[in-house]
Amino acid sequence: MKHLLSFETVQKRLNMAKNNFSISKTFDWYLIDVMPVVEKYTLQPNYGEHGLYTHTAAVVFRGIDFAIDRSKNPISVALACAFHDMARINNKEDPNHGPNAVPLAIKAMNEIDGINNNMRDFITYAVKYHDSDLIPPNYIAAFSWAADRVRRAWYGGYHPKYFATPRAHYVASHVAADYLEFMRRNISEYARKIIELSEYY
Repeated sequence: MKHLLSFETVQKRLNMAKNNFSISKTFDWYLIDVMPVVEKYTLQPNYGEHGLYTHTAAVVFRGIDFAIDRSKNPISVALACAFHDMARINNKEDPNHGPNAVPLAIKAMNEIDGINNNMRDFITYAVKYHDSDLIPPNYIAAFSWAADRVRRAWYGGYHPKYFATPRAHYVASHVAADYLEFMRRNISEYARKIIELSEYY
């Protein structure tokens, strides 16, 4: 039985008008209504370099930020970010963890109301190829891939080709501590109790 709120209900509950989404409220929606479902199916650990409450949470936050900055609905971007590392079982190079995450993401999406076939296809594509060098075909892939690659830019070298918007370029080309401070200012007290904040995620 589907137990999550539909996108329409979520939007009403959080009082988010079209193109007027709040980073904090959208991130709380993810933590309250999506993360428990991801936790149910994911293979990744809760904490650490690719943890659900660490890295994935930070990627979701950045994806929401990038979408809102371009006046795009952040819901589908947040979902692609939420599902991207579901098949991560270690921190080694794993070129198959994107494709391997797809069936897990589909199980999660089956428990979320309001995902139409187009959205499902876009999210699935974004998850499957998030670790590739493909050119993102839509904003869902572009923003979720950029959100995941920010950490690499901070610690492995900034490569502009991976960042599709001025906001993503700005975040990736500045120091991690600056963005961590931005996160601290833009998450709720609830979020502070759930996730682990660190510039390394």
